[in-house]
Amino acid sequence: MRVLVTGASGFIGRHIVHALARDGHEVIAGVHRASPSRDAPGVQSISIDFAHLLKSLDWLPHLYGVDAVINAVGIIAERRNSRFDDVHRDAPIALFEACRRAGVRKVIQISALGADDSAFSRYHLSKKAADDFLATTDLDWSILQPSLVFGPGGQSSALFCALAALPVIPLVGDGGQKIQPVHVDDLTRTVLRLLKSGAPARLRLPVVGPEPMTLRECLGVLRNWLGSGEAHFIPIPYRWLLAIADRLGAMTATPFNGEALRMLQRGNTGDPDILSARLGLRTEGLASALRNRPGTSAERIYARLFFIIPVLRYALALLWIWSGLTSALFFPESESLELLAATGITGSAAPWVLYGAASLDVVLGVALLTRFHVVLVGLLQLLAMLAYTAVITVSLPEFWLHPFAPIAKNIPILIATLAIMAAEKR
Repeated sequence: MRVLVTGASGFIGRHIVHALARDGHEVIAGVHRASPSRDAPGVQSISIDFAHLLKSLDWLPHLYGVDAVINAVGIIAERRNSRFDDVHRDAPIALFEACRRAGVRKVIQISALGADDSAFSRYHLSKKAADDFLATTDLDWSILQPSLVFGPGGQSSALFCALAALPVIPLVGDGGQKIQPVHVDDLTRTVLRLLKSGAPARLRLPVVGPEPMTLRECLGVLRNWLGSGEAHFIPIPYRWLLAIADRLGAMTATPFNGEALRMLQRGNTGDPDILSARLGLRTEGLASALRNRPGTSAERIYARLFFIIPVLRYALALLWIWSGLTSALFFPESESLELLAATGITGSAAPWVLYGAASLDVVLGVALLTRFHVVLVGLLQLLAMLAYTAVITVSLPEFWLHPFAPIAKNIPILIATLAIMAAEKR
């Protein structure tokens, strides 16, 4: 079967693509930026931008020769060019209408548990709008509503593991929020089952673990899997966290936003017997799935660095900004010009070099703070630090012996910059 998978570069989409290819299907992987050189056997990637394919005619060229469509696109937070209504509602509706026009009968929509009549968040409401439209068509549709999906490469898995690895684990209130995690392999098995000939269609199926567990229990299981020792929890009032999450969500696109926290507080559970009754599939619980795959040293290290890397990026960004502002505004200009004179820079060129270098520091700091081309900015910072260090080493070597170590400090800063660049490439 020739299958178009949208959102193929995302966590769920990647696993679906790999499962389809292993099962012998011909896969068209719809990704934001196609890279044919990285295509696996049986997989062809094409560029698809959900923010712009908002009419059915836009989709028709992508459906030529396609037998089935799986929509796995989803965002947990809005960005400037990715809005819930575009990505979750308008583009999928246009895709489903295009499937009807092109004669593509089989459509599987990866929605979300909670996208139902009780939905209140823009995330769930936008998902529900696309689900409801698909349900009005005469296509052989299936709407899968997974709970929290865990597995290798998942953002939610990484976040929860990072929380579980902290010396003291913060909880939302008492941590009694109910969730029902499902492994990504169980979700892909469900997709493969629905693609088989004679599979039931026109279903809304919750895809959840075998039983609910509290947030506290979930984090305890993950901590045990990571081998991080006994768990110590600290409850944080929900209203405090909500105030912080609302402000963060208004400033930047982050999974820790008010809507996500409200959805967690409401709970996220479903009936696993529905999937069993309709498709004969049973899902595996979190503890059982993790017990069968022990955590690796790389996973343990990543969990411990999850929060450190972004904090390190912010710290370095502020260091560059403060360095530039101090040079331009606070440190006596006369002393700065004396230092420049010691390097051979005098006359009318000196102020230009002084304020030009200060401006460069601020620009590089702001770019790092806003995560603008982090690898390129990191490279420029490395070059700037090496240039500064070389000039001072030649002209003012005594600064290597200064008690405040103004030059020696460049060594750990260089290494920290390389760490941030490496994490960004990942």
